[in-house]
Amino acid sequence: MNMNNSKNKFLSHSQGFTLIELVVVIIILAILAIVASSKFIDLRRDAIISTMDGMESAMQTAASLTYSKAAIAGVEKLSSSTLNIDGIDVNLAFGYPDGTAAGIDLLMNVPDVDGDWNKRASIFPGAWIYWHGFITEDAGTAACYLRYRQATSINQRPIINVVTTGC
Repeated sequence: MNMNNSKNKFLSHSQGFTLIELVVVIIILAILAIVASSKFIDLRRDAIISTMDGMESAMQTAASLTYSKAAIAGVEKLSSSTLNIDGIDVNLAFGYPDGTAAGIDLLMNVPDVDGDWNKRASIFPGAWIYWHGFITEDAGTAACYLRYRQATSINQRPIINVVTTGC
């Protein structure tokens, strides 16, 4: 009988959590949710920048391999020529793909899964630009683009610019 009295006494004093304890727990969970969501938001920007870095590497490789093929064909010193690469005629400037839709763009496989990636001729002559999102000019406020400038002389490689400050 002694045991039942102590058990009932214990149960009668147990009232659960107070309102203050519940509010504190909810505030802590809200802070954790804000911190976690900011990490996920940054992942999109990081993914765009990583994709642009990969595109830059692919563009450099395409230009180098095209130059190698142009040297074998003997057209690496010409200011303008055409070279057949895997059944596709690619326009060249000094052995490298030129900065047009008939040059570097034919050698690039741009990731256009969600329709956010765009491409067009640059505002600079002999340059081609790829960007994510919206942009009105190469150095516009969007500042999230990859630009290929064709070689302009025998001893110059193409210039590839990656700008990610506005991604």
